[in-house]
Amino acid sequence: MRLSLRTFILAACSSALAAAPVAAQDPVSVYGYFSTRLEKSFGVPAADGTAIVKETSPREFGYPFVNVMLQSQLSPRFKVFANLNGAGAGVLDVRNIWGEWSPSAKFNVRVGKSYRKFGLYNEVLDAVPTYYGIEPPEAFDSDHLLISRTTALMVHGQVATGPGRFNYSFSTDNGEGQDVETTMPIGYDANYQFGTGQLTLGLSGYTSGGGTNGDKSVGEGSPRSGVLPWMADDDFSIVNLYAESKVGALTLQAEWARATHTATRDADAIVEVVNGAGLNDRQRARFLIDPLAPVNVGNVRTDGSYDVTAWYVRGGYSFFTEKGEIGPYFQYDHYSNPETIAKKSFGGDAEAGESDDGVFSKITIGTLFRPIPNVALKIDSSLFQYQLLGRSVSFHEIRLDLSYAFGL
Repeated sequence: MRLSLRTFILAACSSALAAAPVAAQDPVSVYGYFSTRLEKSFGVPAADGTAIVKETSPREFGYPFVNVMLQSQLSPRFKVFANLNGAGAGVLDVRNIWGEWSPSAKFNVRVGKSYRKFGLYNEVLDAVPTYYGIEPPEAFDSDHLLISRTTALMVHGQVATGPGRFNYSFSTDNGEGQDVETTMPIGYDANYQFGTGQLTLGLSGYTSGGGTNGDKSVGEGSPRSGVLPWMADDDFSIVNLYAESKVGALTLQAEWARATHTATRDADAIVEVVNGAGLNDRQRARFLIDPLAPVNVGNVRTDGSYDVTAWYVRGGYSFFTEKGEIGPYFQYDHYSNPETIAKKSFGGDAEAGESDDGVFSKITIGTLFRPIPNVALKIDSSLFQYQLLGRSVSFHEIRLDLSYAFGL
């Protein structure tokens, strides 16, 4: 029997989120996903003084998802879950490991390292074979996460009411930074699903609960949290709205998020960034009191408050042929972050950080081919657009992803 994309997504996500009990005769379930990806960018603009030059990057083969998951139902009310991640086909790390007490569907307590419930994609990004598209929404792009993906303690549940069901979660953890003892972070997610999921309307949010810092220092690469490496203190909050509609074989999604940061820059870190990260004129003026004066701690603007805005719309349509399932899809992303820089090794973002104003948009068109439910071949192309040296510039990127799900 051939499965529709919706049926396969529901089955895969049900396993990935540990929503289904494990059969007594099989106390440990093992399943997972992995993919091989080819990417290439064409005509990437770069500033060369007052001129703009274009470069074509070499093709890159990668292994962005290698996930092995283990789940065991210890009793009708207790279960445990582990997600081992080997992105890059290298050393495995423990992406998730948690235990859950479930006295009822309305109330569950999950303790350990788990993906927080936040919008449409945070929990399922590892399950790349199961959804439309190759790259995540920009809010969860590895260069510029709005928020860390994991949390330590989560209470969640669902209540049947009216024509559908209400789902909720609250979570807390150590916070986004390093060695911060005074914060009390709170994350939340609430949505209402009409019918069997034909329409979902949701709200997510997060507050750092006080001033925090980043999980990376300047020069250590992109942070795994929502705090940039050059911040000494950052008190921030996020509001995220989302919706999903499924009508027959058509799926439409939309999500909007804003992160508000009340932040203080670390003067020594800013000196390192300005001297080593190749900032543009707008970024120098943002970080320095006098961008033409010598770069020292006395010339640093320590007030680093800013807002990040990210939104997208995504759609896909699935139909079957004799060879398998085909699903054309599209996505439009918009991202704005005035504080970021271009150099990734310093914690920057190659698109928003390269632009004049920290803003870029991306249009993606692609298709997936699924010869069997557990194998997905996806190919898509994105057009990036932003302002550089006062001019509108763009470049193309092509991606090919072959991914597998096993054990589902």
